[in-house]
Amino acid sequence: MKHSMNTDVLRTTCIVCICMMFGKIFHVNSHVYFALFPIIIATKVKDYSWKGLSKTFALVLLSAYCAVFVSEVFSDHPFIIWTISIVLFDQLRKRADSHAKVGALFMPTINWILNIVFALHTNMDMPQRLHEVGLAIVVSICVTKLFFWLLPPKTTSGFFKPKTTPVTTQQRLISVSLIGLGLVFLMIVNLISGAFCMVPVIAAATQTSREAYLKIVKSRFITQVGGCAIAAIFMLLIAGYQSDIIIYGLGLFGLIYVISYKIYTDEGPHQELHPDILLATMLPIQLYMTNSELGLSSTFLRGWELSCTLGILALFYFITTAKKRHATELH
Repeated sequence: MKHSMNTDVLRTTCIVCICMMFGKIFHVNSHVYFALFPIIIATKVKDYSWKGLSKTFALVLLSAYCAVFVSEVFSDHPFIIWTISIVLFDQLRKRADSHAKVGALFMPTINWILNIVFALHTNMDMPQRLHEVGLAIVVSICVTKLFFWLLPPKTTSGFFKPKTTPVTTQQRLISVSLIGLGLVFLMIVNLISGAFCMVPVIAAATQTSREAYLKIVKSRFITQVGGCAIAAIFMLLIAGYQSDIIIYGLGLFGLIYVISYKIYTDEGPHQELHPDILLATMLPIQLYMTNSELGLSSTFLRGWELSCTLGILALFYFITTAKKRHATELH
C-alpha cells in the first residue's frame, strides 16, 4: 500500500516536473501549456491508454483551432465572436450530464477563452501558438506514457458506469451567464493577465447546486490565492539561481513532490484541494519566472485578480440568495 502510494507520488512529480522543464528548454512562447496539460493528466484523467489520452486532448486541440479560426474570420465583429462562444459554452454544458463530463469540459472551455483573448488583444503569432499547444499535448502524453511504463500503477478491476443527471435549463443559463460575462469583460478590457482568472469561474459556473457553488468559491479562494502565495515563496527561495537549470529543476521537483505527496496521503476533508493547489502553484511559476525575472509582481497581481474574481462570484451568490429569500417571504 505504502509502496504503491510512493510510486504514485513519484510518477506524478516526474510527469509534471519534466514537462515543465521541457517548456523552459524549448523556449516557446506558450510554455504555460507545459504545466497545464501534464497537471490535468496527472490529477484528473482516468484513462491513460493512448486512445484515452488522445480522446481527452482531441477536443482541446479542436477548440483551440476553432477559436483562432473564429477570431480571424470575425476579427472586426467581436459580438459575433462572443455569440458563437456562448453557443459553444451552452452545448458543452448541455452534454455534461455526469461529474466526469463536467470535469472534461474545463479544458476545451479555457482553451477557447485563452485563444480568443490572445487573438484579440495581442500581436502573437496565433498559428505558432497552435503549434505550441499541439507540441505541449504530444510532450505531455509521451512523458505520461513513459512514466506509467516505468512506474506502473496498481491495477484496479471493475468498471463503474458514471451516474448521469439531466442538465436543467437553469443550470445551463447560470453556466452560460457567468462564463459569458467573464469572456465579454476580457474581450472589452485589455487585461491579458486576467484570462486565467476564468479557471475558478468555469469551476463555479458548472456546479449543480447553490451549496456546491458556494463551496467551490470558498475552496478556490484557498487553493488559487494560496497557490500564488506558495509560488511567491518558491520564487524568493530560488532567487538568483533561477537561471541555473539544475538548481531550478531540483527545486521544482521538490515543490511538486511535497504537494503531490499531500494529494495521495491526505484523507481529510481537504483532500480534494491539493490537485487544485498544484495547478494554482505551478501556473504562475511557469508563466512568470524566467532566467532574468523572478515574476513576483506578476504573481502578486495574479493573486489580487483572483481574489477580486472570487469576491464577485461570492457577491453574486449572496445577492441571489437574498432575492430568493425575499421572494419566499412575500409568498
